[in-house]
Amino acid sequence: MRAAVYARVSTEEQAKHGYSLDEQIDACSSRATALGADEILVFRDEAISGAIMERPELNRLRELIAQGEINLLVIRDPDRFSRKLVDQLILTEEFEQAGVQLEFIDFTWQDTPEGRLFYSMKGAVSEYEREKIRERMTRGKIQKAKTGGIPINFTLYGYDYSPDTGIVSINKREAEVVKYIFERFISFTSAAAITNELNEKGIPTKKNTGFWYRQTVRQILLNPAYMGEWPYRRNTDNPIIIPVPAIVSRDVWNKAQAILAEARRLWGSYGKEQYLLSGIVTCSDCGTPMGGVKAKYWGRTVRGYTCRKSKSTNRIPGCTPSKIINADSLENIVWENIIELYSDPERLFTEIRGQLPTDKSTKKEIAKLEKQLQDAERGRSQLIEVISSGLVELDDDTKQKLGKLKQRKESLERRLKELTSELRKTEFTRSDFNLIRQVSKNFIQEVDCLPFEIKQQLVRTTISQVIISGRVQGTYHKPNDLPGVEITLNINELLLDSLRVVANDGRRH
Repeated sequence: MRAAVYARVSTEEQAKHGYSLDEQIDACSSRATALGADEILVFRDEAISGAIMERPELNRLRELIAQGEINLLVIRDPDRFSRKLVDQLILTEEFEQAGVQLEFIDFTWQDTPEGRLFYSMKGAVSEYEREKIRERMTRGKIQKAKTGGIPINFTLYGYDYSPDTGIVSINKREAEVVKYIFERFISFTSAAAITNELNEKGIPTKKNTGFWYRQTVRQILLNPAYMGEWPYRRNTDNPIIIPVPAIVSRDVWNKAQAILAEARRLWGSYGKEQYLLSGIVTCSDCGTPMGGVKAKYWGRTVRGYTCRKSKSTNRIPGCTPSKIINADSLENIVWENIIELYSDPERLFTEIRGQLPTDKSTKKEIAKLEKQLQDAERGRSQLIEVISSGLVELDDDTKQKLGKLKQRKESLERRLKELTSELRKTEFTRSDFNLIRQVSKNFIQEVDCLPFEIKQQLVRTTISQVIISGRVQGTYHKPNDLPGVEITLNINELLLDSLRVVANDGRRH
């Protein structure tokens, strides 16, 4: 086993207390030998303050430990690492993470209040250090971007990026595709049509998937990087523009933006149909969602729900031939089912109980969260106690550490509140049944005069999913009938909570 011995002494300590490097090294070497070390490396920093982390021998020790060269580290006391408690904790965590066994001669952490406090704070300080590293990395990336460097891995289609040199260069093969996309688009070919063309030609994507999506083409058309201006932190208030090689001219890019803006204006003014079941209908035959569509039958435009998808937006095209379910018929059938459900409170009661989650796993997670909350509060209290005793200065780093602990506590409290609320769902009482009865009665009384928005809200509150299987059989059928189609309604598991909210709102008004 290879062991390391670290010794440090400052000029002041030598003068005042007569501390000796040789004495530390002898004592630590003896302990290392007793623990079975067959090779001992000595690291000594002389006349260097414990307030300074940048020390030649300490740096060399850290490098060897990071390389996995050390199995055991013996030191007289943690203050030989540093006079600052935070630095002691950081180094201790670093060495233990590397798998090194730590041995202190004058410090038995298991048996002393100081030792227990030291190690109870380790986790909190480690978390704090990770946050500081993340913060420093973010600042470094922003500074690099401001000087024109690429702060993150650059994987934009049409370009190659070398992390070693930091140079962005044009990928000639991909750049030709980018030019093709822009040229076709400013010639008034839609993004969907361009997508289909790329897929038909078998042109590979950046990840060589061989399938293009309309949204991918649209993102290329919207990205100013292709005219030479890549926006880093684009979705923030202060994006940083980094120059990159242009693939298309500014004039071409501006023309594309003008066409996109006009398309948004036209679609914004385009009248949209209302679909009562929008977002909750699924075709079980192909497994894809069904959306609203207009179709023509015998010269008449009707609303429908279809699982058929454009090749430019989905790998799974939906059922073939196209399946279209008459929207009026489907919506009437679902709405009548909802009315029947609220007309029979006992049936509604049974349906809700069948959807409630079991409480076993929820209780287990609540117990775990409560323990984590106690640990977080204990760590915060201990840090405040250490600050009060003067062992740690209340500097900016320590203030941020306290803030992080407070955020951790608040996050745990929020999650605990969510789980407690979820647990209450399983506690179905007699008052809940009376509530269902009252809400159902009020709904039935007003069912004939509800506006579309309220009806849609009620549908989504009651039903989580409408599952469609099969096709309409025959050409003619009754308005509220879909022969050959099986409809399954899944009750929303949050329905009870929603009914409680409705009841409370009703009491307030």
